[in-house]
Amino acid sequence: MELPDIGKRCVHPHCKQLDFLPLQCKCGKAFCSEHFIIHSQECELSKFLSDEELKTIDSVYVCSNLDCKERSIIPLICEKCKKHFCVKHRHLTECDEKTEEMLKIEKEKYAAPMRVFNAAKAAVDKQLESNLNEAKKKSKTRDLANKVQLMKIKNKATGSKSIPTADRLYFNITYAEKTTPVFVSSQWSLGRVIDAISQEMRLQNNNHKATEKKLKLFKKNDHTVISNNFSISLKSLLEDNIIIDGDSLVIEYVDNSDNI
Repeated sequence: MELPDIGKRCVHPHCKQLDFLPLQCKCGKAFCSEHFIIHSQECELSKFLSDEELKTIDSVYVCSNLDCKERSIIPLICEKCKKHFCVKHRHLTECDEKTEEMLKIEKEKYAAPMRVFNAAKAAVDKQLESNLNEAKKKSKTRDLANKVQLMKIKNKATGSKSIPTADRLYFNITYAEKTTPVFVSSQWSLGRVIDAISQEMRLQNNNHKATEKKLKLFKKNDHTVISNNFSISLKSLLEDNIIIDGDSLVIEYVDNSDNI
């Protein structure tokens, strides 16, 4: 016995079956689930369906990309892996399934040349520093070596952007075998310079505490302390040739009782 008031018949000319849960297109026509998919590919009004509308369709395809949840009623099946991908990912996805070992080998393929490059660069930098240090020991080449080092430091140095360019002094600062190029102001006191350097190098600075170890600056070549007077200006140290622009210095913690 037919129940004509329940459900609707599919309007597809070759179907006409009574569907108790018909799918109605935005154009107003009702279809069974099979013919709704076919119709939706041609109907201009059904191109953009809401999530709720998609949920009512049995044959909904979810993108196979792990980071994508895009759903579609139109299958876009890859010929190689036979998986469905949305339009965004269908040409960006590699079809071959890769094991952890395969991924490890692939990563190593790209990482190995970088390690070789970094090792070669470190060796060249070390040799250049050695050559500069040797050149500084010779009076004929000392000034040129200092200029070369200053240019290298300027390209990488970090510091407060508020310091006028004319007041900037550049140094290579070494702590625990790590060297950081920095710039400070020639108008600052030695104490303020140490504060700025410790901030750039992320060092704990307890110079304001009487009982704690103090941070001090030393010449790298002979490890002589720059000064125990933190109030002296950097400009004065420069004028007295105790330091030079582009110098290599070492920052260290020393006991408060030490008078180095």
